[in-house]
Amino acid sequence: MLTGDLVRVRVVKKDIVPRYVDPTNKRLRERASTLIALVEKAVQDGANRGQITERIREIEGVDTDHKVTKGLAKLLLDKGEWDTVSPIEPIELRHRVFRLAAAEGPIARQAGPTGRKTATDVLTAIAEELETTPAVLAKALYADLKDQNVLIRCPLPSSEGLLHRYNSALVQAVLLKATQLQLRIGETNPKYVRQLMRFLKFYQLMYRIESQNGILLQVDGPQSLLKSSTRYGMQLANFFPAILLQPGPWEMEAEVLWGKKRKFRKRIAVSSDQRIRSHYRDTGTWTSRTETWFTDRWAQHDSEWALQPGETIDMGGQTVMVPDFTFRNNGRVGHLEIVGFWRKGYLEQRLKHLPDNVILAVSSRLAGETGKLPATVASQVIQFAEVIPPKKVVDRLEQIAR
Repeated sequence: MLTGDLVRVRVVKKDIVPRYVDPTNKRLRERASTLIALVEKAVQDGANRGQITERIREIEGVDTDHKVTKGLAKLLLDKGEWDTVSPIEPIELRHRVFRLAAAEGPIARQAGPTGRKTATDVLTAIAEELETTPAVLAKALYADLKDQNVLIRCPLPSSEGLLHRYNSALVQAVLLKATQLQLRIGETNPKYVRQLMRFLKFYQLMYRIESQNGILLQVDGPQSLLKSSTRYGMQLANFFPAILLQPGPWEMEAEVLWGKKRKFRKRIAVSSDQRIRSHYRDTGTWTSRTETWFTDRWAQHDSEWALQPGETIDMGGQTVMVPDFTFRNNGRVGHLEIVGFWRKGYLEQRLKHLPDNVILAVSSRLAGETGKLPATVASQVIQFAEVIPPKKVVDRLEQIAR
């Protein structure tokens, strides 16, 4: 994710316009290739973060737009796996080195006629105990500092793919400050609607969906929450590349609070016409951990209710719903919808328009505010901590299925 100092946008009256790069631009692709090669070599050399940062600065020195270079490099390194390379925990290693140095001290800077021990002598003595070399210990002494972490592996995109990823990241950085997001999809495909819903579930977002000459999706932004807004903002930002997977025309608009104190209401608009490419795999098959855990528990539970993938429900009034699960038993039908982040008011509003044979499962760990649920929502709501209890679902199905 791009940090605030790396975000390149223009503010034109009430609109925030990202300064996208052209993924086909030869100079930019060469720059991206240079950075990719740098990271690839860093993995081969076992370079640490400080060394990699210095090499990136050398590349910045010949570029006129430092923000783009820094942004591309950050997106690359964010995907890297870093490790602390040391024969023992660095803090324990420091204790051993400093204790021995104190016992042998005072330590001389270099060997001389006084016969005093040097730092090399101390490292050599401990290296023999640990069956390694003084040079390894010298590097490992502060290996737990961030700049000393070693890059051990990093998935590398193509140069064009990295530039597309940069364009997506510009929008994501703006969405961290959103109050709401609205997405219109013109030509709907059930497979892709369900995939989009799965991404919504995966990122545990608060949303409403309607059928209006296609699909109208409204998602609450992080600035609408009373707490956990930073975490929720990251979830919303991570959802944006899922929108880019839509095969047909779409338009997205979001309201954001802009400025250092976030007191200016601005708008960002993005559409399929801009041809920003997603770096997410178009699978449409993965599920959230909550769904997987519930399915596993359900398989072990003895029930006459048959569990099926959620069926699209036409709720009337141009409103549709795709629940997570549908249950059938002797002609009776009920549904289960797993809610991500939530507030009491959000649940009350959803239940006003929710079919009476749909159960909402809400996690106590994703509550956007404190306090007990009001009695008005209790009949169609199940609360859980980690795993949705199948018995509670069956009991509620017996009450509300039709």
